[in-house]
Amino acid sequence: MSRDLPMTGEQSGATAPRAIPDLTAILVVAGAAWRELARRRRLFSLGLLLLLPVVLLLAVSLWYPGVAPGDLLLNLLARNVYIPFLLPIVAMALGAPAISEPIAEGTLVYFWTRPLNRRALYLGRLLAAALVACGLVVLSLAAVLITLIAGGFGGLSLDVMRMYAELTVVTLLGTVAYTAVFGCFGAGFKRPLVPALLLVFGWENMVADIPQRIQEWTLRFHLRNLVHWPDAKPTDLRGILEELVGRILVRPPVPVWQSVLILLVIIAVSTVVGTYLLRRRQLDRQE
Repeated sequence: MSRDLPMTGEQSGATAPRAIPDLTAILVVAGAAWRELARRRRLFSLGLLLLLPVVLLLAVSLWYPGVAPGDLLLNLLARNVYIPFLLPIVAMALGAPAISEPIAEGTLVYFWTRPLNRRALYLGRLLAAALVACGLVVLSLAAVLITLIAGGFGGLSLDVMRMYAELTVVTLLGTVAYTAVFGCFGAGFKRPLVPALLLVFGWENMVADIPQRIQEWTLRFHLRNLVHWPDAKPTDLRGILEELVGRILVRPPVPVWQSVLILLVIIAVSTVVGTYLLRRRQLDRQE
């Protein structure tokens, strides 16, 4: 089979159908993949999992004796729940299967009813996976904000809204980055969950907190670098912990723009490599 074009009717004397423009093809494939992903039962499981931050906030409101600042809670949720756990899990559950499952099931070839290059096919399915993943994360963040407002955490303030906006941007950027990486794994591996798990819970777990430059070779580090600590008195618990951690991690800070640039490069490179891997892969009706 051709890597980019299907067998047309030219061999039987029929006129070959005109190729679909790339942008149109990407949108059509994305729409079909979006409907496919939206019907998956795993979305319900992911939705329940993304309620974990709400459960943690409710636990804090029940057992914490004082009033915990809302912006501090958002920061802690970003650093310790969303970035190291929820974002990779959601992207892993949607990004890798969006590419690997139709290849394994032999259904990806059915998109070749008209001339359609693999670049458009890959980008369309990756776009659908990223949109669904980002939608789930946005709903989770909205539930967190509602809980902060109604749960007795000091109400809505400028600091809370600023931290919430920052958390939204960072988590969406992280979701797209992880989805792009795992989509690339889906195009290159028959069992993409294995390298995905090794990356998230192996490499990133071991390296992200090492007080050396090697930690910059993880997505987790750069995502955390984009979430700043809220202002707090040095006598509170957060101030003490931050000072202790600062003494351990003595190193020049990484500029925010550098972390953003690295994440965007990771998204671009993963997308290009994933497209290349799909072009090189033999697509049969069943692998």
